Amino acid sequence: GLGNGREQASSKTSRKTSSKTDQLSFWLLPPPQANAMDAAALSEVALQAAADGNLRLLKKASKQLDLRGVKNAGGKNLLHVASTKGRLDICRFLIEDTEGPGLDVNSRSATNGHTPVLVAASEGHLPVLRYLLTRGGDPAMPGVGGLTPLHVAALNGHCDAVKLLLSKGAPVDPLANNITPLHFALAGDHHQAVAILLDHGANAGADVNFTTPYGQTALNEMVDACLPDIAELKEARDDPNYPDKVALDDNLANIVKFLLEAGADANIPNEDAVSVELEERLRNSKSKGKEAFTKEDYLAAVYFYGKAIAIDPLDATLFSNRSVSYLRMGKGQDALVDAARCRMMRPRWAKAWYRQGAALSLLKGGHASYGKI
Repeated sequence: GLGNGREQASSKTSRKTSSKTDQLSFWLLPPPQANAMDAAALSEVALQAAADGNLRLLKKASKQLDLRGVKNAGGKNLLHVASTKGRLDICRFLIEDTEGPGLDVNSRSATNGHTPVLVAASEGHLPVLRYLLTRGGDPAMPGVGGLTPLHVAALNGHCDAVKLLLSKGAPVDPLANNITPLHFALAGDHHQAVAILLDHGANAGADVNFTTPYGQTALNEMVDACLPDIAELKEARDDPNYPDKVALDDNLANIVKFLLEAGADANIPNEDAVSVELEERLRNSKSKGKEAFTKEDYLAAVYFYGKAIAIDPLDATLFSNRSVSYLRMGKGQDALVDAARCRMMRPRWAKAWYRQGAALSLLKGGHASYGKI
């Protein structure tokens, strides 16, 4: 009887303990039907942690989630996100940490094929770019359309990134839609980047008289860049301080001289002298800008809308479209400038005011409602 009593008491204690454990598990563990939702929520947490550089939170997320499968709406993985934001510690964890997911340093985004090297070069994050290259990152792997890390570094004027990529063996004249990094540097008025590319033989094997789809040769671009300085010189002639206040940029002059010595034809007309194909070029630029925006390739969208603006600088819609592209890139100041131009041309257009408000919100640290084209 005593033995049976002890067994019954033990059984009751066991049932009570088991019941408490079950209750605790109920609160700690999500119900089975919530698993998919929780995975999505954890993915968002991991993406934000990678963007913010919160390594501790990312490591905690890795205990419950396979980080290799985490991607944002644009098809970029955690390494793309960390590289875009310049988060070196996060990149190290994602690539080489034994607790990390071991992400491929040359992984491509789903929408535009960009690599972590390309996005780091685009943003000019030199420590991250250098690290990715030392871990086997390809300095020349192109995305959709042939866009390479050197193209985007040149377009944004990141001279140290341009030098680093070239030192790692990146070809100096890759083509993206028949456009070289030299053309991108010229289009962005990044004269130091132009000089670096030329010093590394940017014209070796390339045609200095090559005309882009927008009618501009490298020489045309440099002359256009010089024109504001020439105009300023003319206005300053009556100023007693003229010699000290205004002078032509020696770097620009040297580049123009270099192009001429390399065989550039000074008689090739620029786009203002070519009227037959202007409408076609304008349509082509608008179309490519819209296509790039749809693919979330905002850098290319900015480029193509810029070329369209060069042809038709009085089209407020083009400035509006480029403004929202800048917004998507997080470049609030550039977005504000374009929005202001748009509003000046069409002061009663609601979208122009909306664009300006979104840009101001971003600059103030808010969350701009980017909208659509």
